[in-house]
Parts: sequence; structure tokens; C-alpha cells
Amino acid sequence: MKITGIVAEYNPFHMGHEYQLNKARELSGCDAVAVVMSGNFVQRGEPAIIDKFRRAEAAVHAGADIVIELPMPFSCQNAEMFAFAAVNELKKLHVTSLSFGCENEDPKMLLKIAKTQLSDTYVKILKEEIKKGISFPAAMTNALKLILGEESRDTVLSPNNVLAVEYMKSVMKQDLKWDFYPVRRMGKNHNDEDISGLFDSATAIRKAILSRSSQNISATEKSIELIEDFYEKFNGFNSLDNYVDILYYKIIDLGADGLSEIFEVSEGLNNKIYDNVYKHSTMDDFIMSLKSKRYTYSKLRRAMLNIILDIKHNDIKYFMLPNNHEYVKVLAFNNVGRNVIKHARTFNTAAINRFSDYKKNRLAAEDIPLFRLTNKSTNLYYLPFRNRETNVEYKENAVYINDK
Repeated sequence: MKITGIVAEYNPFHMGHEYQLNKARELSGCDAVAVVMSGNFVQRGEPAIIDKFRRAEAAVHAGADIVIELPMPFSCQNAEMFAFAAVNELKKLHVTSLSFGCENEDPKMLLKIAKTQLSDTYVKILKEEIKKGISFPAAMTNALKLILGEESRDTVLSPNNVLAVEYMKSVMKQDLKWDFYPVRRMGKNHNDEDISGLFDSATAIRKAILSRSSQNISATEKSIELIEDFYEKFNGFNSLDNYVDILYYKIIDLGADGLSEIFEVSEGLNNKIYDNVYKHSTMDDFIMSLKSKRYTYSKLRRAMLNIILDIKHNDIKYFMLPNNHEYVKVLAFNNVGRNVIKHARTFNTAAINRFSDYKKNRLAAEDIPLFRLTNKSTNLYYLPFRNRETNVEYKENAVYINDK
């Protein structure tokens, strides 16, 4: 079975995502498109604007055949960890190719950068650049320029290309013989906040949704329907600002010493975080008070989320162990997706469509650290809302779309 994999967040699902799904199918000539998607918390270090089941359902209505969950805590970590875990999940479905968005459709330079970053020469030069006191992205760019020349600069600076390179590296690290099908990004830039109604950025769409001025957003009809459904049920959308008080409580509870055990909180940053507690009313202002060359904005956002979710250095070490879990959590699927599940089962991959599937596959959910963390984070996701949901991981089934 030819299966093309896609890594996504769909925060929220929009027309650019629909375009990529259709192009991935066209370019690869595959039998099925399988998506691994961030759950309720995403790689930017924030809660998704609406929950994972609705986002996955929108994707299947628009061209995906199956959407599985990228496990916590990887969905909200740096690009390297995010990509490695995503490839690992798709590997369990035995996909044969990978499609991803990028700024150009020629993968040659992306492949060259990926191979370079896996070399000892690159690692050595990168360390030397970091010692100069510059940010990690600047050090990475300088190291690549020294090895590959100026041509690599524009390629690596794009957020989409950064992830594309990490996907390629992860495929190489895991010795997978996958084909690559890059799809050129359409429309606005990654962080463009203007709304035009045609291939708007996810950043612009989220901003419009949060301000309730979303009449002209370039989301698919089903996605807009599910966004409105979420709003009607919970009387709001989710954002990191909903967690400021929870963050401050966690900082006070952990103290400076406890903060040093949190993943992405290095020595020195723990004291800075503790000293700045209660001084700002929004998450953005608090993060900006911590920002420096050493601590980028995106790194700090992820650190704040790790504090809220209590994700420690030792937790990451454990979750990075090989074969930590041999199942995939299905969020949504159609009839072709059902065949993907059957195909995966022939390779002994358990597919969890509902809570009872853990027992059916001889898995004790409460004994699995990954399940416990996912359940805790899901409960926390719904905490800011008046109509709170609890124990969703026990009650919510994968969404089945009968498209016969």
C-alpha cells in the first residue's frame, strides 16, 4: 500500500492545508494520505485554538484519509524533536513517502542542508558560532554559510524550510527509504497577519478568529463550521493568555530550584523566570521580559508551556527512548483510512480509536506515562472554559467520516 505521510498542526485547518493535501496525493500517486497532527498543544508553545478532534475532522473532510496524534510532549517541543517524533509515528503506519510544505519545490538544497547538519564538521562549526554569544538560529545560519555558501542562507531562514530539513534529517536518522514530495507554500508568509480571504496564514486566521472578525478567513467550509461549533459549546477559543495565572502559580510552587528541572529551562533562566513572576498581565509581556540573544521568543514560549504541563528533563529522556509505545492514537479517518489501520496492524501496530482499544490490544492505559501526560494536558486544555470537559481521553472516540 502506497501511503504518503504529512506532518501538520492545522491550527486551524485552512485552504492552504487543503491545497497541500491534494498536491501530495497528486505528486505521489499514493493510495492514501496519512497525517500526524499535534494534539491540543502545538509546536509554537501554546494551546491549539480549537481541540484536536475537530481539527482532524476538518482535515479528513478536505482530503486526508487518516489523522493520528503526535504525542505529548513532542507536539510542543523544538523543531528537531517535533520532526523526529512525527516521523516515528508515521513509520508505525508504514508510509512510503513524505510530503511537506516549503518555500520552493526543489528538494536538492534542502537535502544538501539536511546531510550537512548531520556531519561532524557542521556540529563543530555550530558550537564555535554559539560560543560567540549569538542566538541559535543565527549560529545555524552562519555555520551553513561557511560550509555551503550564501545560497543556503535564504533557504534555511524560512520557518517552513526549517521543518522540511528536520523531517529529512529524521528520515535519514531512522534509515527510512522514503520519497520526498515538497509542496510549495501558497499565498501569505508564515507570520503575515493581514486577511485577504485567499491562502491567508494560520497566524492571520487565528488573530481574526480570536477577535471574532472571521467572516472572510480562507478556511474550508467544514473547518469554519467546526470552529463555530467549538465556540458555541465552550463560549470562547483557547490561547496561551488563558494560562497566565496557572503559569504564575506553577512558578511560585516550583521555586527557582524546581524550575531548573523543567525541560528548556536552563541554569540562569530559572532565576530570571522566578524574579519576573507577577510583573506582567499577559503571556506575551512576560515572555518579552525574558527574551535575549540566548533565549529566543519561540524557545521561551515552549519553556512556559513545559512549566504549565510540568514536563521535566527526565521526562523527555524517558519519552525519547526507542519503542516507547507501539500504538498510534487515531483522531479521525474515512474508509481509506480504515484500510491504512488494517495495513498497520499487519506490522503489529495497534490503532487506538477509542479508550477500550487499549485493553483490546493488551495495553493498560493508566500504566503508560504517555497516556497519563496526554490525559493531564487534555484536562488542562479545557480548564479555562466555563463548560469544561474532563477525562476526554476516556470518552472521545476517533471521528469516522463515511465517504462511500
